[in-house]
Amino acid sequence: MEKLAAERMEQVLDDKFCQKLAEEFNLSAGRAGSKVLQDTQVQGWFLNKFPVSATKPTCVPTVPQEKASGSEVNVSVSEKKSAASEEKLFPLDTSISNNEDELSPVFPLETKDKIPDLEELEFEAKSSKDYAWYDIALFLAHRRNRTGEVEVRVRFEGFGADEDEWVNVKKCIRQRSIPLESSQCRSIVEGDLVLCFREGNEEALHFDAHVLEVQRKQHDIRGCRCIFLVEYDHDRSQEKVSLRRLSRRPKYF
Repeated sequence: MEKLAAERMEQVLDDKFCQKLAEEFNLSAGRAGSKVLQDTQVQGWFLNKFPVSATKPTCVPTVPQEKASGSEVNVSVSEKKSAASEEKLFPLDTSISNNEDELSPVFPLETKDKIPDLEELEFEAKSSKDYAWYDIALFLAHRRNRTGEVEVRVRFEGFGADEDEWVNVKKCIRQRSIPLESSQCRSIVEGDLVLCFREGNEEALHFDAHVLEVQRKQHDIRGCRCIFLVEYDHDRSQEKVSLRRLSRRPKYF
């Protein structure tokens, strides 16, 4: 796939090219008995792997522009992921251990993920209504706006058709963020972009935030007790949070 992208940079997002490639994959002996691969999934893989060169929306088939608003293509890309609420945080120990041996083992600062198979790709989208990120259940249609940028109509996981939105592909669609385990706390450092769960009086949403400061604390039976000072990108407010409220961005290189 990477070789094809390097050799045919201008063709990898062409609908006919992706359809032909998907057919070749499905006919290969190595995929006997596997789930049928869709051309939209092939297109989505190229867009996710080479976003800079992408000129077409991810996982969306090409349809005439005048029909885009009315067409619906049900392409399921994720399983339900609850974002309603979180467990209450345990009281944090205010003492900081100076004994490095008492802290969690040292983990690489850069966590490199295995590049997922096409069937495993899952996406999230940023809503223009509240600037929060939601898991995508379906890509419904696509179009070009007045400036020529591609937009897709998505259905958010756990929501009905009345909450469907048109979102910008380049700015508001990305591969799903990954929840962190207690043992991965040292992979988060100052300056990192994270997806942070913020629970208010009337809402519990996930927002982009940057890590400003990390207070390393001794782990116990309950797991990581480090404190992360984050600043939310959409309103510049700051908050101290625990690791369980953070998800990281996928890293492959």
